[in-house]
Amino acid sequence: MLSLALSLFLLGITSAYGQNVPVSGTVRTPDNLPFPGVTVRVKGAGMGATSDADGRFRIPGVPANAVLVFSAIGHLPQEVPVPAGGAKKLTITMQADQRQLDEVVAIGYGNLAKRDVSGAITSINREAIERRQPVNLIDALQSQAAGVLVMNDAGEPGAEGSIRIRGASTFSSAGNNPLYVIDGVLSESAGNINPNDIESIEVLKDAASAAIYGSRSANGVIIITTKRGQEGKPRIDVRYSSVFGKLAHKLRQANADEVRLYRQHQGSSGTSADSLNPSFNADNDYQELVGQRALRQQVDLSVSGASKNMNYYTSLQYLDDKGLIVNSWAKTARARINIEYSPSKRFKYGNRMQYFYQKRNNINEGNTFNQLFQRPTNFAVYYPDGSLTGYVGGRRNPLANALYDKDETETYGANIFNFIEVSLAKDLKFTTNFNVELSVPHNVSFAPKIISSANPTRNNGSESFDLNLGWQYQAYLNYTWNIGTDHSFNAMAGFSAERAKGNSFDIAGADYVSENVFTSNAAGTLINSGTRTNAYAHSMASFFGRLGYSYKSRYLLNATLRRDGSSRFGKANPWGNFPSVSAAWRLSDESFMAWSRKYLSDAKLRVSYGQTGNERIGNYDAMQRITFGNAYYNGVTGAVPTSGIGNPNLSWESTRQFDAGLDLSLFNDRLLFTADYYVKTTKNLLYERLLPSETGYESVRINLGSIQTKGLEFSANATPFRSRNFTWSTIFNISFERGTIRQLYNGEQFISGDKWLVQEGGRLGDFYGYKYLGVYAYDESNAYNDNWERLTPVFDGNNVFIEYLYNGRKYEGTVHRLYGNGRLLKGGDVEYYNPVKDSVIDDADRQIIGNAQPRFYAGWINNLTYKSFTLSFTFNVTWGGKIYNNAAATLNNYNTTHIIPQPYVIYNAWKEQGDVTDVPRVERNSAWNHRVSTRYLEDGSFIHLSYIKLMYAVNPDLLQRIKLKGAGLYIYGSNLVTWTNYTWFDPEFSSGNALQPGQDNGRYPRRRELGLGININL
Repeated sequence: MLSLALSLFLLGITSAYGQNVPVSGTVRTPDNLPFPGVTVRVKGAGMGATSDADGRFRIPGVPANAVLVFSAIGHLPQEVPVPAGGAKKLTITMQADQRQLDEVVAIGYGNLAKRDVSGAITSINREAIERRQPVNLIDALQSQAAGVLVMNDAGEPGAEGSIRIRGASTFSSAGNNPLYVIDGVLSESAGNINPNDIESIEVLKDAASAAIYGSRSANGVIIITTKRGQEGKPRIDVRYSSVFGKLAHKLRQANADEVRLYRQHQGSSGTSADSLNPSFNADNDYQELVGQRALRQQVDLSVSGASKNMNYYTSLQYLDDKGLIVNSWAKTARARINIEYSPSKRFKYGNRMQYFYQKRNNINEGNTFNQLFQRPTNFAVYYPDGSLTGYVGGRRNPLANALYDKDETETYGANIFNFIEVSLAKDLKFTTNFNVELSVPHNVSFAPKIISSANPTRNNGSESFDLNLGWQYQAYLNYTWNIGTDHSFNAMAGFSAERAKGNSFDIAGADYVSENVFTSNAAGTLINSGTRTNAYAHSMASFFGRLGYSYKSRYLLNATLRRDGSSRFGKANPWGNFPSVSAAWRLSDESFMAWSRKYLSDAKLRVSYGQTGNERIGNYDAMQRITFGNAYYNGVTGAVPTSGIGNPNLSWESTRQFDAGLDLSLFNDRLLFTADYYVKTTKNLLYERLLPSETGYESVRINLGSIQTKGLEFSANATPFRSRNFTWSTIFNISFERGTIRQLYNGEQFISGDKWLVQEGGRLGDFYGYKYLGVYAYDESNAYNDNWERLTPVFDGNNVFIEYLYNGRKYEGTVHRLYGNGRLLKGGDVEYYNPVKDSVIDDADRQIIGNAQPRFYAGWINNLTYKSFTLSFTFNVTWGGKIYNNAAATLNNYNTTHIIPQPYVIYNAWKEQGDVTDVPRVERNSAWNHRVSTRYLEDGSFIHLSYIKLMYAVNPDLLQRIKLKGAGLYIYGSNLVTWTNYTWFDPEFSSGNALQPGQDNGRYPRRRELGLGININL
């Protein structure tokens, strides 16, 4: 009986659990609207469904007593038991996951929910940064954001690059750099920050976002927030990497035989072509002699943690970087301490302390690197006794220069930031902070006799000390209040003041008694022109405020105003006002968009307009300055006005920007798309205008005119494939921008440098020169008809001229000829385009021959994860800009005896009548054949495989056995592949002068890097 009862009981249980029932129902949003795309799965089983356009779902054959799990991105998951019998239809209302919807971004003197942002802001989180192996902010930012052009100068140790947000806004080079705000501290540089300390980066691109920072935000703002500790046990992270680098590709250089061939073309071999002369019988590969395998070793240590009332984060980094050129190195140490303490819910105190140290040897690109190509390869590098040569034939020994030219800079820096936050009421918070920043660079330069160009040789050196100190104070109130559940307001008002000052001392000398002692007391002679002291100071005061309104996060309105006063402007214009307004409409929340919720998660239209400013000029340009010296009054020391006139009417440079944008979130946030159109106009440009010599002055700083940039930006962030073991996520952004010069002072055009035309209606970066058509094959080739079209000369079998043809027919009209530099052009001379159609090629024939600005630039980032492996790689694209290859132009101008041209020029130079070539004859003092022209204007387009990293996360079960929380191994590479038609080292480089972009003078080459690393979490 007992066994029968037990059998019946077990049969009943089996029957109950074995029943399968259909389950159906409807899923609704928090606003009680149909919710499509919600995943409905049976917990612990492999079955499920997705809600349709009307929010309905149905799952047949669900086990009785099972549990359904409802999930959607941006919403809290819900678990619901299956109804008994399964007949009842379910109605599920999803709840928003405020942790995701209320993800905040830094907007300046406060934070805002990301979904409520009405400006053009791009956010980059710590994961996106850590997927690379960034050495500086340039590495961390490149290709991450639309509208942000990052040019990486990664090559020389300690070098960085440039960041341009939505194109150039001013003629001033320094004025085109963005403003950096690091944990609330305003700075014109972020070179000292450790990328591994960064929690997030916000790039404020439009005026509505940036105007809260007023007079320094015309070129965008980059807000950097550093890491904080997280509650739990203390976390210790250790990272080590070793990265090797080599020259990405070598350039072809004339060997010793080609040097002697060139001497023959010159018509006089001389002693330097004598292969038996020990000073000139070498055959050097200078790129091998002066180059070395680069090595960068990096160690990072961080300790972080938090309790209920306190959190902390500390880090230490050491970076030892050996460059591609011998004796090129930099050693860098960074430290950070972040502490926050909250004894109560109403009070918080915190500090951010950063320390920086760097010592580097700066390589003189002109004296060392360019000599690799300018010095003949047959010149001796070593004497027979093995010692290095110095000057030979007027050319520096690049190896001696690299080894013995001392230019070491040692920099100490510190930044101490303290803040207090007090909740004065439920919705009212007061924040005040104070920051002190110190920078102390010290440079020692010394050139021994071996690299001296003087006759007789002499050594020389210099030493400089700088002390730069600045402070900032800020105080502001943030207030938020709600009216019911639909209306919310936020307001902010504040004040700030700051001052920066610096002192420097320089001393220079020559004829040092010992070449191992670099202090000035070892110098036999002090050089007066290099011995001086200097000082500066700069102050600012500001008032600022913001007001925002939101209706159900559906209709958003924000306005800001900042008023800045600067000591850099005269008494007439010390203050400037910088307002902005922005609005956004979340159309996806409208009832008429209900049809789209199956695939459209969120849609927002944005529009903004505002004014930002620029005050990055000299500290005393508004004043008439005085200089002192003994060269003005027959050797009697006295004071005279400087060469620049002070302008007391100097006023603010202002940039007004309109922006319209669209943000879309599709397919449950698997595809995020953003598009922006903007028009940015800068007025009252600050520019140093040259003056006629008759005035007795050289220049004056004025407000010159106006430039305008229009642009389109598109970015997409997608997860095309996601499964249990494999995920592929990708980010693509592309930017188009075109800037024009709208107005100049009195409409006067001018030439910047020797090859950039600045004119109304033109563009910044317009190259100005001659169109290079080739080389005249014969003296008779210089022949044109009445319309200045080329005639074809005809010769007999003995190479005697017979007649001219035009379009294959005998020409019997008047033959016109071209003249240049006062002489008739002949065979071997360059033929330039003659747009004026007269008999003389002169300045009137110059024209716009290209532009340095790219047509578009783009970035493509991919992250592929398979189980414990993650592969990340980035492509960086810049397309359409021109580069003037001045390094090649300098080699090929024939004017300096011991500068040897490129091999192509040696082999293809015009030699005799009838030679068909594009290279002019070898002839010194023929500047005509080497004018600024399209001959050296090259396509600067490129595609870089910029970064690649393969990471392996060690199995957690294994780590638990050895008491580790986490560990990872990775292989890293950068600049691995470049697709380009540019003929010098690399088309990616920054330009220091806003009016003279796109010229390659021969720069420190970039590296191709490959390395290994390990991360350990204790």
